[in-house]
Amino acid sequence: MNMQKKYGYRLHIILYLLPPIILYSIFYYLPLALNIYFSFTRWDYARPPTWIGLDNYVKLINDPIFIKSLYLTAFYVIGVLGGSIITGTILAIAINRESKLALITRVIMLIPYMLPEVAAATAWFIIFAPGPMGYANYIFSLLGMGSSSWFLDVNLGVPMLIIYSIWKNTGFFALVLYAGLKAIPKDAIEAAYIDGASEFQTYRKVIIPLLRPMITFLIITTIMSTWFVFGSVYVITKGGPGTATMLTGMYMYLISFGQNNGGYGAALAVVNTALILGIVYLQIKRFGVGGYGT
Repeated sequence: MNMQKKYGYRLHIILYLLPPIILYSIFYYLPLALNIYFSFTRWDYARPPTWIGLDNYVKLINDPIFIKSLYLTAFYVIGVLGGSIITGTILAIAINRESKLALITRVIMLIPYMLPEVAAATAWFIIFAPGPMGYANYIFSLLGMGSSSWFLDVNLGVPMLIIYSIWKNTGFFALVLYAGLKAIPKDAIEAAYIDGASEFQTYRKVIIPLLRPMITFLIITTIMSTWFVFGSVYVITKGGPGTATMLTGMYMYLISFGQNNGGYGAALAVVNTALILGIVYLQIKRFGVGGYGT
């Protein structure tokens, strides 16, 4: 009887898990497998794909725009990650204090994150439009500081995208870190103060290390979301001027749908996915997921 209950319990688990497993396989594993297959083909969507072996990957290695997009994307990801963690940590510490200003800040800081990507990017494009029509240039001209091309400047394009993304994501970073601060046992903080640690030393030696699980989570999710960033780049710069802001997501779009080269676009996606998985694995191995509660 016990064996029958045991097998019946296992059968129930399998039956409950079967629908999500099937759906996940259809909408994730099957497209992934098809994408890997298409990366070994020549495919223009109008005709059936033709098998060409490793030609797309050989072309990719010798593609200067792809190599440049990797450097630009790495610079972008590091800039967004570093800036968002710093500003998010400062905001989290600020709103962790009990005051009316902290309450207002909690609401205001989430507004950029809650805005749709296209709407937020369009607003920034209007504010930093080149020439006298841009609001930023108009204000700077009134102050006698001249004007700039901002996103259309070869040297400012990627840094401006980084600043935009930090502004967009800081609220989410602050919210996650604020939740982490609230979960830290008060005994650990009080013990640090009793031992004579200053507030700065307490944050550096006690609080920040205990926030490691949250920081690891933010690092991983940010790498995965920013490496393939597309919406804001498409709205603001479309990869220009020239290839100055040609991040990997934008380049894959232009290859796949601008040039109708599905096979080469699939190869780009496979390589970038492998890079992200490798980076995420190294981050997990480097930082781990330890912290309070472990």
